[in-house]
Amino acid sequence: MNSLIIYLIQSSFCFTVLYISYHLFFRKLTFHNINRVVLLSIIPLSLGIPLLSYIQFETVPEAIIIPNFEEYVSFERIIKEGNYEENTFTTQKSNILFIMAILYLIGTVFCVLKLLLSIIKLLQLKQKSKILLNKNYSVIVTDASYVFSSFKWIFIPKDQIQTIEIPILEHEKAHIVLYHTLDLMLAELYLAIFWFNPFTYVFRGTLQSVHEFQADKYVVRKQVKKSEYLELLIKNLSSTPNSKLHNYFNHSLIKKRIDMITKTDSNPKKIIRYILLTPVLFILLTAFIKPELDTSNVLEQIIKEELTVEIPPSIFPVKNGSKDHITAVYGKKFDHPLLKKNKVHKGIDIRAKIGTPIVATANGIVKVAKKEGNWGNLIVISHSDGFETWYAHLDSFNVQENQQVNIGEIIGKSGNTGLSTGPHLHYEVRHHGKNVDPMNYLEK
Repeated sequence: MNSLIIYLIQSSFCFTVLYISYHLFFRKLTFHNINRVVLLSIIPLSLGIPLLSYIQFETVPEAIIIPNFEEYVSFERIIKEGNYEENTFTTQKSNILFIMAILYLIGTVFCVLKLLLSIIKLLQLKQKSKILLNKNYSVIVTDASYVFSSFKWIFIPKDQIQTIEIPILEHEKAHIVLYHTLDLMLAELYLAIFWFNPFTYVFRGTLQSVHEFQADKYVVRKQVKKSEYLELLIKNLSSTPNSKLHNYFNHSLIKKRIDMITKTDSNPKKIIRYILLTPVLFILLTAFIKPELDTSNVLEQIIKEELTVEIPPSIFPVKNGSKDHITAVYGKKFDHPLLKKNKVHKGIDIRAKIGTPIVATANGIVKVAKKEGNWGNLIVISHSDGFETWYAHLDSFNVQENQQVNIGEIIGKSGNTGLSTGPHLHYEVRHHGKNVDPMNYLEK
C-alpha cells in the first residue's frame, strides 16, 4: 500500500510539472496539432517516469549466503519497561493508511461510475433518436437542445435539422475526423485515477480548448470566410451544459476561440521552443532513474582504494545506546523453544524502541539491505580487513545495497521484524566469515 501511495504522489508530481511547463511555454502558440500531442504525451510520461525508480540496473557482484535465523530472544526487561508502546503507533499508522486507501478508492469509483453514466446516457439518447447514415459519420436527429458530436456521431436537435449552418456541421465533423472523443476518454480515465490532483481538471479543460482550436482551423481552411465564421461564433455565445465526452459548437470557450482565430499564426521558427521540454524531462528522469553501475568487484576495489583508515567495527550500533541496554551476549547457550534444540547465540541483542536510529560501526559498503526470512529486515556491511557487521530485525532502511557508508552514519531504524519477540537489534561481527564476539571490538 505504501508503494502505491508513493507512486501515485510521484506520478502526480510529474504530471503537474509537465503540465505547468506546457502552460508557461506553449499554450499561446498556434501549433495546435503539436500542442495536442504534447498534452497527450504528458499522461504516459507522468505514469512511466516514476516507474524508473523501481528498475534495478546494477548487477550483483557476488552472492551472499544468508543462513536461517534460529535465535530465541528473551525480553523480560523490555516487557517490564513497557516498550511496546511503539506497536500502538504502528497500528495507528496502519489505520491512517487504510483510511487514505478507502477515501482514494471511493473517489476513483465515483469518477468511473460518473464516466460510465455519461456513456450510458449518450447511448440511450442515440438509441431513441433517428439516425441518418453518412459515409464517415452518422447524423442523429435528437431531442437535445444543442448540436454536439461524440465518437462518429453528430447529434442535431430536431428543430435545427433544416436550418443548421454548414460551418457548424463542418466544425463537428472536424472533431470526428481528428478522433477528439478518444482524447477525452483518455483524459477522463486518467482523471478517475488521479482525481485528487487539481491539475488533472485544468488539463482536461486545456485539452478541450486545443480540440476547439483544431476544429476551428479545420473549418476556416474549408473555404469558409473567417469573418462569417466569427459572426457565427458571436451569435452562439449563449451558455450550454458542460459535458465531458461531447464536443459542441456552443461552447463556453468561444471567446478564447475568437481570440485564437483572429490571432496571427505563430512564427514557424518558434517551433524550436518545444526543445524546452528536454531539460524538464531530463530533470524528472534523473530524479527517478537509477543509473547502471559496473559493480564488478566493486566492494573489493572500494575497500582497498577508498577506505584508507582500517579500523574494525568499534562504536555502539544503537545511537545513544550503551552496554547497559544489552539483553543477550555472544556465545550464550540456550534451548530453542520452537526448534527444540540447543543453540549458541552468535551475536549480541540490544534493547531499542522501534524507530531508534541504528548506525554503521565502521566505514564500509552495504552488501545486503532487504528482508531476509527470520532475520527480518537485515543489513550486512562489508568492512576492511575481512570484517562484516550484521544488523537484524530492523523496522526500515536508510541505505541501499552497494552504497558506501561511514562510521556513525544512520543506516536504518530498529524494529521487531522476523523471528523476534520484541523491539531490539541483533548485532553480529564476522571476521573472514567467522562469528566473533562484538564485545571485543566495542569501545571501552
